[in-house]
Amino acid sequence: MRSKFLILILLFGCSFIQERVNVKNLKFSYRSAAIEALTLDRIKFIVNLEAYNPNQIDAVIDKLDYVIYFEGYRAISGSTNQNYEIKAKGRKIITLNGYILFADLPDLFKAIKSSYGKSRVRITTEIRPEVKTIVGKFRYTVKLDEYIPLDWRWCF
Repeated sequence: MRSKFLILILLFGCSFIQERVNVKNLKFSYRSAAIEALTLDRIKFIVNLEAYNPNQIDAVIDKLDYVIYFEGYRAISGSTNQNYEIKAKGRKIITLNGYILFADLPDLFKAIKSSYGKSRVRITTEIRPEVKTIVGKFRYTVKLDEYIPLDWRWCF
């Protein structure tokens, strides 16, 4: 009876570790980007990423840090401080957002102003998923750099 209990603990523990280790195999891509609100002093900038898990088991991200650049200028950074479980062979939308104050970033404001109306803008995103296991934490960096459509509808 005791040996069966130990086997169950080992199987559960291995599954737990394997779920978190497999997060390295996730594929990230852009889904959408939008400027949701524009006021006299700030804009709300939103980027939706899609995480795809090509593995046979679920993957778990315990936290996600990010930096987003708009037309080459650092726009927003932050951390989701949220768990994301991506089922095996599944997809999950991860939303990254933040406010940009014009007073703090005059060059970025010029880039946004000059990009208004363009069908595509250059968005660069650096994300750092953090994975926790019973043996510790690990992180890795993913960089996406593409010209993508930007939804301007909410601005005016």
